[in-house]
Amino acid sequence: MAHQTVHIALLVFALTALSSPAVAQAKAQRDRTTRTTRTESSQAQKRESKRENGSIGPSPVTLATPPPADFLSGEANVAVSGNQNPVIRLGLSPNGATIIEFPATDRLFNIIPGNSNLVTVEESPTKETDRFIIVRPGDGFASPATMANARRAPATSVIVQMQSGLVLTFLFYPVQQLAEQAHRVVVTYDRSEVMAARRAAGLAVNLDSAEGARPRTSSVRIPTPQATTPAAPPDETTPAHTPTPRAPLRVGDTADIDTTEPPVKPDNKTKDPVRAASLALTEATRSPKGFKTWSDTVHGLSLSISPVREVGKRSQIVVVAVRNTKKVDARIIPGQPEIYLETVDGKGRPLQIEVVKKLATETTVTDNLIPAGATRYYAVVYETPILGARQRLSVIVGQTIAADEPATASLISSKR
Repeated sequence: MAHQTVHIALLVFALTALSSPAVAQAKAQRDRTTRTTRTESSQAQKRESKRENGSIGPSPVTLATPPPADFLSGEANVAVSGNQNPVIRLGLSPNGATIIEFPATDRLFNIIPGNSNLVTVEESPTKETDRFIIVRPGDGFASPATMANARRAPATSVIVQMQSGLVLTFLFYPVQQLAEQAHRVVVTYDRSEVMAARRAAGLAVNLDSAEGARPRTSSVRIPTPQATTPAAPPDETTPAHTPTPRAPLRVGDTADIDTTEPPVKPDNKTKDPVRAASLALTEATRSPKGFKTWSDTVHGLSLSISPVREVGKRSQIVVVAVRNTKKVDARIIPGQPEIYLETVDGKGRPLQIEVVKKLATETTVTDNLIPAGATRYYAVVYETPILGARQRLSVIVGQTIAADEPATASLISSKR
């Protein structure tokens, strides 16, 4: 009996020893599970807390300011190619003004303002011959609604079309500081390139040439063939011609021929501008030693001028000798020479320059090229201008590599 009791006790002890590690392992497993659950619960609570805090107090938002637009300020030069019709962006201050200058070889044809209450183009008494416009801010330019878009968006536009046909669009951006605005803008281009590009595109050129149904003929036109035929001998049976009473000429018409008067019979064939230019050119090439006085050389070109002669009552002719002193060929700008009427002040400084209309040009130059060391001649017939005491005529010849610095010489009239 005692032996059986001892056997049972040993069996119980063995079973207890075997079960203790399993119990400990299970307890450890339960502890790890509890800690993991608590950690995940804590992280979830933190995330939920962040979401709740974010919904209650959102982070501050920084508003993006549009960058300022790219516009011209100060003094600027804009070079335009012949096939371009550019859009030019200019800054304009409520207290400023902008002058825009154009080439002397072209003239203004049309000015189209966008909103005259915002930007105005100054009315000029000489706008028919001006090569510039002056732009000023209008009454509504300084309004809060306009200045709210300062430096970011244009307020209005002004479109300018030149007589060559070139169209220029100016966009004006409001600026608060006077130093940010464009004070002077110089637009440069080659008029012949513009006209060539427009002809290639089938567009009109020389927009000032259409006179319309006007009862007069411009003085720059060549006389009609009827004017050059000999007049028939007077017939006693034909009543004498009674001139139609002339209407008083307006200021803008003083340079035109009134067609109510009978055409003036030319004295000889040299009254025709083309014929006169051809004869003068032949005479100059036969007597090259007659050109003795030469101008200063400018980029290899030097000029010598013949005395000015009368062709008719409203036209004169001059022969221009052009010498290429360089060792390379000189390519002359198409349309040269140009004749200018220059107005100067008491000290001889130029105040205004106008292009004189040419009636005919004959030349010995081929393909606008003067060979190295050679001399070529131009015979130019032009409309006779009325000169003031401080006005003078000059002729210029430029080449393609230095168009802004042409050779220049003064014209000497036989009457002055």
